Amino acid sequence: MDRKVIRWKLNELMAQKRIRNKDLATVLGISENSVYRLRRTDEMPRLSPDRLNGICEALVCQPGDLLSWEPDEPPNKNNKSDTPKSSRSDSDLSPNTPKDSGNTKAEAQKAA
Repeated sequence: MDRKVIRWKLNELMAQKRIRNKDLATVLGISENSVYRLRRTDEMPRLSPDRLNGICEALVCQPGDLLSWEPDEPPNKNNKSDTPKSSRSDSDLSPNTPKDSGNTKAEAQKAA
């Protein structure tokens, strides 16, 4: 099943801010065709931190403004299988820690 839950919104943001492909290409130092491809994809493209920074500077936006999360279907709150289960108990999380038997120090010395 192909799940695309994170959407790339460069096209929407550029339209809102009335920025043309040519303008963004000039700022980023890339071709207009490259900007066109970045705009036309619905999936988050692989971007270097410098390229993402350049886009954010040109659009005066935060990286999160370029993304939206849209789940395929809302989670079913009544379905317990949606909740991850762990086979470990809390005691497994503390390695090498003896369990407290409730005995006092004096009782422990008597037992020894």
